[in-house]
Amino acid sequence: MAGPLLRPAVLDNPVGLGTGSLRESFDAVVAGGGRVFASKMSSGARGVGEDDLAAAAASPAPPARLVQLTFESDRVLTY
Repeated sequence: MAGPLLRPAVLDNPVGLGTGSLRESFDAVVAGGGRVFASKMSSGARGVGEDDLAAAAASPAPPARLVQLTFESDRVLTY
């Protein structure tokens, strides 16, 4: 997930046509045991720090870790 989307002011705003809000989807994934990882490099370049990610229950990960997680996972969601 892109780091800027994890900021509360942003996470609370997007609403998809027929899919509900990003916040509802995000909370459902986390409540269902999903883990959220955000690109550490992309987040940092956009001013989203580790405190911001922690507040959103997201873990920062470098590109190599994101690739590893993708190959190890049964399911991967990208927003």
